[in-house]
Amino acid sequence: MKHALIIGGGSEKSQVIIDCLVDSDFQVINIGSSQHPYANNIKIEWSKLDIPTVHKLCKFEQKFDFVFFNQNSSSLSATDYDPNLPTLKTWRLIKDWTHSQWISCQFPFLLIHKLSNNLSKTSKIGWMLSSYIDYQNKDIEKFPDYSANKYQNYLQMLAFGQHYQTFGILPDFNRRNTQEILKNIIKSIIDKKNLDKTLYKF
Repeated sequence: MKHALIIGGGSEKSQVIIDCLVDSDFQVINIGSSQHPYANNIKIEWSKLDIPTVHKLCKFEQKFDFVFFNQNSSSLSATDYDPNLPTLKTWRLIKDWTHSQWISCQFPFLLIHKLSNNLSKTSKIGWMLSSYIDYQNKDIEKFPDYSANKYQNYLQMLAFGQHYQTFGILPDFNRRNTQEILKNIIKSIIDKKNLDKTLYKF
C-alpha cells in the first residue's frame, strides 16, 4: 500500500489531487480545515495551529511516498503600506503576517523535519506555488506576503530537493479545464520515477 499526506486537500480546487491519489491506490491522510470523502481527515483550525499541535497530531507509523502542501495564508495588501495607517492596526497586521508566514512557510519546514523517519530519498514532496514567485509578474506588490510566501515555498522545494524528490505546481485557475489539467499533472507526477526539483506550469 502506498501512502500520501496532503495538507489542505479538501478545498474545491484541490480535491482532484486526492481523487488521483486514491485512484492510484494510495491511502491518503488529509490535514486541513476541509475534508475529503475518500481520505483519512485530520481536521484542524488554521488559526490555532502551533508547533506543539503539529508534534501532537503528526505521529505517523507509515512511510509516505507522496506529500503535498496546498495550504494558503495571506494577511497583507498594498493599502497596508499607507504611512498613515493607525498604530494598533499596524500591530495587528504584524501579528497576522507572522501567523501567515508560519502557516505557509514554517509549518512545511517543521513538518518535513518531523517526518524525517517517515520519508525516504524516493518520497515525492510538492508545493502548490504561484506565478507571483516571478518578481517581474504584474501586480505582485498588491499581494506582498502571499508573493513572498510562495517564493519561500519555491526555495523550500529547491532546498529539500537535495534530499527528496521535489516538485512545484504553478497553476492558472483562470484557464478552462483547470481541474482536468491538474489531474493529468498529478498522474504524471505519480508515474514519474525521478523528480528533480521539477516545475509544472498551467
